Amino acid sequence: MTHTARTLSFLLLAAAGSSLTAQAADYRLTPGRWEITEGMSLSSNATPSQTRSICIQHNETRVTENWFVDLAKPSQSCNSVITSASANSVEFDLVCPSSNGDISGPVDVSVSSGSFSISSDLALQLGGHPLPMHRQLNARNVGQCY
Repeated sequence: MTHTARTLSFLLLAAAGSSLTAQAADYRLTPGRWEITEGMSLSSNATPSQTRSICIQHNETRVTENWFVDLAKPSQSCNSVITSASANSVEFDLVCPSSNGDISGPVDVSVSSGSFSISSDLALQLGGHPLPMHRQLNARNVGQCY
């Protein structure tokens, strides 16, 4: 069985199992302007952090695990399986197909009403050799939207 077929089999089995065990949770975020800082390091080389702002309106304050999953995905072609969800955290596995090799690994999300962080320890599989990647996203409410 190829690596891709094994990964796909794992995802399908995990998705079937997680639908029975992982409960969907709602997370409430404070409305207003949020500052999101994101950075990545590949082995010992770090890319400069990037900061952006988003506005969360009063009717958008309730989010689910999938909202955080979408923020954590390096690309839309990534697949995820939620492995754990509680009132203030989400854990999931991420697999992103790439022409250079799959990128995969665990992602941890910590949530409060005024901040959240997404930390992922991924590995790019280059010819069977994992190349570690760490991606960190920190967000905090900084006031009202303009």
